[in-house]
Amino acid sequence: MEKIKLNVRERESKTPNLLRREAKIPATLYGPGEPSQSVQIDEKEFTRLPSGAYSHMVELDFGSGKPANCVIRSVQRRAYTGKILNVELYRVRLDRKISVTVPLKFVGTSPAIIFGAQLVEGYLEADIECFPNDIPDFIDVDLTNLKQIDDAIHFSQLTVSDKIKILNPPDEVVAKAIAPRTQAEAAPEAAATSEGAPAASTAAADESSKPSA
Repeated sequence: MEKIKLNVRERESKTPNLLRREAKIPATLYGPGEPSQSVQIDEKEFTRLPSGAYSHMVELDFGSGKPANCVIRSVQRRAYTGKILNVELYRVRLDRKISVTVPLKFVGTSPAIIFGAQLVEGYLEADIECFPNDIPDFIDVDLTNLKQIDDAIHFSQLTVSDKIKILNPPDEVVAKAIAPRTQAEAAPEAAATSEGAPAASTAAADESSKPSA
């Protein structure tokens, strides 16, 4: 992936709500060995960042001076509207490992699925540790390993570079082929529902037929 860049500026002496009304997002830049900085980001520019920006290193351009490398640690949004309220940017050093979350990419065709099994995806992302420049765009999950019903792929089976360490528990299931739900399994539930309705109606009829006191 090409280097992701983001323009930031020192935060103006305005309230956060006023900045938001002016389409600017209040943000905080922090990290080891450096004082925390209050900055602001153009809302339109931030919302146009590619999805990979949330799991990769981002280069901050202050307009002058040396750029800073960071990862997006947190994005606070308003409930219901999704409007961005605040952003936390974590400053990184290229010579220190960091932990990030990257997407899983399901590839290949499972023989079990071809013959009718259902695919259950236990995870869509993986937590990893590596140097900032070694963060992958994604981690492949090879579905061809699901050959029969009840076959599963665990985090320990994922293939990654020796520069990357997966932090998820090795025995956690990433994907599994399960037996499809048959019509016979669904029939008892449907029968119970259909039998329950008349019973309720009969009870209601019996209650209404009782003489009033």
